[in-house]
Amino acid sequence: MAKTSGRRGWRVFRGCVAASLVLCFGLARAETPATADGIEAVWKTHELHFEYRGGNTFYSCHGLHERLTRILLHLGARKPPELRAYTCNDTTGVARFQVTFESPLEATADNVRELTDYDAREVLIARARGEQSPSAQDLERFPAEWKTVSFSRDRRLNLDPGDCELVQQLRQQILPRMSVQVLRNRRCSTFGNISRPSMTVSALVAEQRQR
Repeated sequence: MAKTSGRRGWRVFRGCVAASLVLCFGLARAETPATADGIEAVWKTHELHFEYRGGNTFYSCHGLHERLTRILLHLGARKPPELRAYTCNDTTGVARFQVTFESPLEATADNVRELTDYDAREVLIARARGEQSPSAQDLERFPAEWKTVSFSRDRRLNLDPGDCELVQQLRQQILPRMSVQVLRNRRCSTFGNISRPSMTVSALVAEQRQR
C-alpha cells in the first residue's frame, strides 16, 4: 500500500510540474505577440552617431557609405539609411556619421510602451512640425523572423578581409541598438587579416514579402 501511495504522489507531482512548465512557456510566448506567419514586430527609428577609425583599412567616403548601407540593410533596416558625414577623411582613416534608419523590434508590451512614451521635448518638436506623435495603435505591425547571418559566408554582404575593423566597430556602436544577437565573433588581427570578417549573428528581419 505504501508503494502504491508513493507512486500516486509521484504522478501527481510530475503532473503539477508539467502543468507549471506549460503555463510558463505559455506566458513567455504571450509576451511577444505572433502573427500567423511569424513574430509580430514594429519599426523602431534609430538616430545614432557612428565613428570609424581605421588601423589597417582606409575607405573612401563613398566606399564606407556603401558598406554601411549594405550591412544595415542585410541586418533588417527598412530602407537605405540616411548618413550625414561630420568628418570623412580619405587619408587619415577617420570618419564620423550621423546614421538614421528603421529596423524591426518585437512588438512586446514593454517595447511598444517605450516607443510611444514621448518626453516633453519630443512632443513640442512634433507640434512645431504640425505632426502628431503616433500612439500604440498607430504603430505599423508586421510579421518578422530571426535570420542567422554569417559575415564570412554570406556572399550578398560582399565583404573582404579588410572589412574586419569596420564590422567590429559596427558591433560595438550600432548592433547593440538593433534587434541583433551576436552568436560567434573573432577579433581582428592587428597585423592585417587574411580572411573575411568572422562574425555570426541572429537578426530580426521583416518577412521577405513585407519588405
